[in-house]
Amino acid sequence: MNGMLYHAYLPEGHEHYVSMEEIMSGGINHTTKSNNRYSNGGRVKLDVTERFRPLNTPNWVNFREAIGVDMVNRFTKSFCFPEFTSEILVFDGEISLSIYDQAFYEDLKDTDEEALNFDTGESLEHWVTLYWDSLMTLDEYKAKKPYAKPEVLVFEPVPKEIIQVCEE
Repeated sequence: MNGMLYHAYLPEGHEHYVSMEEIMSGGINHTTKSNNRYSNGGRVKLDVTERFRPLNTPNWVNFREAIGVDMVNRFTKSFCFPEFTSEILVFDGEISLSIYDQAFYEDLKDTDEEALNFDTGESLEHWVTLYWDSLMTLDEYKAKKPYAKPEVLVFEPVPKEIIQVCEE
C-alpha cells in the first residue's frame, strides 16, 4: 500500500454532485451520492452475488457498503487520499458491465423491447461466478494489471482527515 486513490469530484449540477464541504466534513462512505457514479457488479443482484460467494471471502467484503475509486485521476478535479486500508479489492470491470447488462435484460425482457439488446447470451449466474473469479487485492492487481477496466472497491469509509482535492 503506497499509492493514491481517487474519487470523483463532479461539477455542481451533475446528478451525483457532492459538495467539497460535505466530503471534507463527513468523509466518503457508501451513501455518498458520488459513489453512484461507480460500478459495483457485486451489488447489482446481491442475492445472486451472495449465493455464489466463495467460502474463503473475508467477512468485510460487503458490496452494500463498498466505495468506488480510481487508481488514476480521471477527472479535472478529484478527491484523493492515500491507500489507507488493506480492505480494497479489484474486479474485472468488463465482467461487472456484463452483470449490469444481463440483469437489465432478465428484469425487463418481457416488458421493455430495448432490454433485448442487453442479452449477453450467458446467465447472470455465469457472470457473477466470473466476477468472483476476477477478485484480487490491489497489490495483486498492480503487479499484473490484467484488466483494461478495473473496478476498484474500498470496503470501509474514507476518513475525512486523509482526503484532499487533486487537480490535473
